[in-house]
Amino acid sequence: PEPNPSGMPMVLNGVAHEMLMPGMLSDEQMRKLDQARGGEFDRLFFTYMIQHHEGAVTMVSDLFATDGAANDDIAFKVASDIQVDQRTEIRRMKRMLEEIAGRPEGPSPQDRHPSP
Repeated sequence: PEPNPSGMPMVLNGVAHEMLMPGMLSDEQMRKLDQARGGEFDRLFFTYMIQHHEGAVTMVSDLFATDGAANDDIAFKVASDIQVDQRTEIRRMKRMLEEIAGRPEGPSPQDRHPSP
């Protein structure tokens, strides 16, 4: 099916529903992010990116739990890489979120634009 960020048709218990793929932001979350500024934007950005990455991990876990899926070497490698990379990024963003929470003013300009 064609991807649709507003929702995908899914059937649960015999009833069709429009549902977001795991990790996708709702319209309300996108609105909050659009309206946020400064430290609040940074906090929401990391919170929502963690949600998004966790959705990718969920989809890979679901793939691996499906009989006959990811049998192709390339599909298995890509899915495995996605799972490892997303988990690594989740840990990194959680640490950054903790740092932001520890500073009432949010991240410093150096945090936003670190020197090389």
